[in-house]
Amino acid sequence: MHHLGYDPTGCDSKGLWFYAPYRNERKPSFHVNPRKGLWYDFGTGEGGDIFTLAGELSSKSEFIEQARYIAETMNIPVAEPYKPQCFAEEPTFENVTVSRLDSPALLRYLAERGIPDDIARRYCVQVDYTLHGKSYYAVGFENNALGFELRNAFFKGSYPPKSITHISYGNPRCNVFEGFIDFLSVERLGLNEGNDSVVLNSVANIGKSIPILAGYPLILCYLDNDDAGRNALARLQSEFGNKVMDKSALYPNHKDLNDFLCQREQCQANGLSNAECSQKRREAHYLMSLSPKQTIKPKFKL
Repeated sequence: MHHLGYDPTGCDSKGLWFYAPYRNERKPSFHVNPRKGLWYDFGTGEGGDIFTLAGELSSKSEFIEQARYIAETMNIPVAEPYKPQCFAEEPTFENVTVSRLDSPALLRYLAERGIPDDIARRYCVQVDYTLHGKSYYAVGFENNALGFELRNAFFKGSYPPKSITHISYGNPRCNVFEGFIDFLSVERLGLNEGNDSVVLNSVANIGKSIPILAGYPLILCYLDNDDAGRNALARLQSEFGNKVMDKSALYPNHKDLNDFLCQREQCQANGLSNAECSQKRREAHYLMSLSPKQTIKPKFKL
């Protein structure tokens, strides 16, 4: 009030009396309580704090404008409010090109996981890209949103957007896989039988698969033998009940279907039957369970 040019005309036990600063009056009716920081105009029946007074004097309803008026009146510097600068986020992947899967290194990586060239080329492509100024390449598996799952011997990731992959032939049976390597493994094992397939490309995408799977009378799940795989299976069973079949009994002593395939390939390379190889693996698991604190190397190379 002093900076506005008004001095008190009197006081009482609760505060000071002034002439109203925003209207003409012959008798002071504007009361200020300094302890509470409040004012009240007995002539108009209005009151408030310093900001509402600034609003009366400046005819501004916005708080920031009222604060600016107070600062200018009191000669107080006011910092301008922070305005975030808009910027275009640089893409993580640059110079992305998609081509036929021909890299010997990538084909060798898939072969080591039991996937032959013909199956790999049927469903996968080669994705070359630049990341942080360096050039890379990976096996690419396309999803429904036109993004790619990317794999090589040193990298596991994806080129956005992330989504599921639905491969449809019009079959009433649909296989479900966590990742595309397991999908390729079923092709290699000859278990697909022309079924449609949904590859989740991450169990986090289980919700995206629900609308698609709802149209199938039979859903065959080849999910991992871990908590994430079991939780995904439980989610599908809660949605579709008896329509869901758990196919993980095919590979009970393995992390996933590809692990099972890799063992089978090693068995064949060692001239053993699948039954003999499975027996050797069960024996190895049994020995390890007897002495969990020791590392027991089985005689048979798995």
